[in-house]
Amino acid sequence: MTQPGDEEQPAKTREVARGVFEVFLPLPSKPTIINVWLIDCGDGWALVDTGVAREESRAAFAGALAALGVAPADVTHLLATHHHPDHFGASRAYRDEIGGRIHIHPAELERIAYTLNAGPDDMVRHSRRNGIPIPTQPTDAPKPMDVWAATFQPVTEADHLLTDGEVLQIGRRRLQVIWTPGHTPGHCCFLDLDDRLLFVGDHLLPRITPHVGVYATGPENPLGDFLASQEKVARLDARLVCPAHGGVYEDHRHRARQLIRHHEARAAEMKDVLRAGPASAYDVARRVFRWVFENPNDRFQAGAAVMETLAHLEMLRARGELRRDERDAVLFYEVR
Repeated sequence: MTQPGDEEQPAKTREVARGVFEVFLPLPSKPTIINVWLIDCGDGWALVDTGVAREESRAAFAGALAALGVAPADVTHLLATHHHPDHFGASRAYRDEIGGRIHIHPAELERIAYTLNAGPDDMVRHSRRNGIPIPTQPTDAPKPMDVWAATFQPVTEADHLLTDGEVLQIGRRRLQVIWTPGHTPGHCCFLDLDDRLLFVGDHLLPRITPHVGVYATGPENPLGDFLASQEKVARLDARLVCPAHGGVYEDHRHRARQLIRHHEARAAEMKDVLRAGPASAYDVARRVFRWVFENPNDRFQAGAAVMETLAHLEMLRARGELRRDERDAVLFYEVR
């Protein structure tokens, strides 16, 4: 383990509430920082998320523990919001170095298993079926692990599988699990029932919207799940929101409504595109996300734009506003 107090990685922490510390860890791409959360539970500490599995991130975390006077062995619980590399990528290092209990939703373990073992074929077929012009014999299609590479070194088993609504009693803290599928199928938020702090991962970011896309493994309507999860979170009694990216803020209900309005407006824009006639998700994405396709070399962002477009189209189809037909092995959407 990187030694606490590593002078090359000054600790960056901030106490946002009694015994709750925001720890800023570096990321190798935008956004360039993730906030993980250290929570003093009286009898041990809980950590929400881990950062990526890179040396500079691990050194920054070790420096934060040293600055707070927390021994690594005192961090007895890891609460994972979801499986993405910036949130769970260093979980193997956490277990090896600290050995605390790991809590994660079972749907996220399923995604981890798939990501570690999947080849490119599923994604290539899925992309072609939604209109992306991929050559018949692609020679450089990456595996999921090629994309996430050294940032993602997760554990594949957990000590406890999270269930919606359960209350985790960790020392003096009571943390309620709020299952919020959408960004990922097993994304979870955590509500401190006494101090009314809401740890939201990527679900309720203050300035940006998390990516919600339809991928080869499903689910088919994740945006419908995401908006329902926003409604669910808006019903909670919370006084302060602790996100993974961006600053802490109040009024989670206002932000939830903003995100709902944003996606409804984007869906309406896509439906307007389809009024001109049937189109694939790729065709619609090129109209709605024009700026993304201006750089022909940025295939990752273009692919993400198509998957996000597909999420909006599938939500509209689930509502009965669109129909879908397959023509020459490509899916086309049109207004009913």
